[in-house]
Amino acid sequence: MAQAFAMYGGLIVDYGFIYSATRQVVNASSRQEIESIVAGVFGAKLLLAAIVALSAIIAYRFVPLFHEHALLFSIAVASEVIKAFLPTFYFFGVRRVAFSSTLDIVSRLAAAIGIFIFVHLPQDGWKVFVLQGAGGLLAFAIGSTVMYSRCKFLLPRLRQSIQVLRDTGAMFLFRSAYHIFSLGNAFVLGLFATAQDVGYYAGAEKINSAAVGLLSPLSTALYPHSAALIKDSFKEAVKLTKTSLYVMCAVGAALTLCMWFGSGLVIHIILGAKYQSSIAPFKVLSLRAPMLAWTNVLGFQWLLALGLEKSFQQVTMIALIVNFSLAAILAPQFSFLGMSWAVITSQAVMVIGVYFVLRRRNLNPLGITSDLIRV
Repeated sequence: MAQAFAMYGGLIVDYGFIYSATRQVVNASSRQEIESIVAGVFGAKLLLAAIVALSAIIAYRFVPLFHEHALLFSIAVASEVIKAFLPTFYFFGVRRVAFSSTLDIVSRLAAAIGIFIFVHLPQDGWKVFVLQGAGGLLAFAIGSTVMYSRCKFLLPRLRQSIQVLRDTGAMFLFRSAYHIFSLGNAFVLGLFATAQDVGYYAGAEKINSAAVGLLSPLSTALYPHSAALIKDSFKEAVKLTKTSLYVMCAVGAALTLCMWFGSGLVIHIILGAKYQSSIAPFKVLSLRAPMLAWTNVLGFQWLLALGLEKSFQQVTMIALIVNFSLAAILAPQFSFLGMSWAVITSQAVMVIGVYFVLRRRNLNPLGITSDLIRV
């Protein structure tokens, strides 16, 4: 519970700047403009961190488990907030994706190694968040040092920070809805099924999420490049999107085949012999890999680069409603299998929704030919 609360706190502080601020940095015409963007985002994150801290105090006051485990709870929240301050948007915007990704991976790897060394008992749970927070703090310190060696530090102004929050509000709503949609299904299932069934589903979902998570880095890395190409050469942006779509969908299909036919072996090795019931939901969830590939490329890499986050947000909200509605219908009767099919159906709604948004605006890269492009 502490980790879930903390992750949503980190989501609030991040606020979708990874897309909105990245696009602003890409399109900035001067170093002074970039410095102003960095100051505005930093000030906005400070305001959001204050809101998260206040929410944590209220939760501590009224949630008995948080009150009983105050140290673990407070460190978990602080850890996620610290990690959300990493200036990833700046490095993506100035095309230093490799540096930012390496910094993030190394900090997480160091924390993971520390867990194996220092965490041995249930009472050591708080150490997990200390290690993660320390890794995040180190990454923030290094990233900020590099960033401010290239641009001047400006004190954020309150009015500017509030304006940044207003301008990025649509992206925050979209990003929040998407994460609730993609991360909250085990909690939703728990409203209708036994704890044991939730365990079977959660085990399968975690492995599946780790596998399909392999699809995200490419589209995330290409996002700033796509945003720049749309501004400079729409034809090249279309070409890049087509190529990445073909590659990502092929990888997604390969992941589905591997997970479907290797489900028994994967579940046995990772979860153990007593989790055979996780095989069925794992197979069903494997079907979402190609659909996530489609959404990542045409949604995150293309729609957001075009500045159509509101349309993407609407599609995501519809899929979220479908997900919860089907869960309420299917989960009570079919437990984790019903939840799995609710997820697949709502993911299909995302695919169809993105397609129709692009078709209605004549922006489907698969249907754009050279004679239709206006540079």
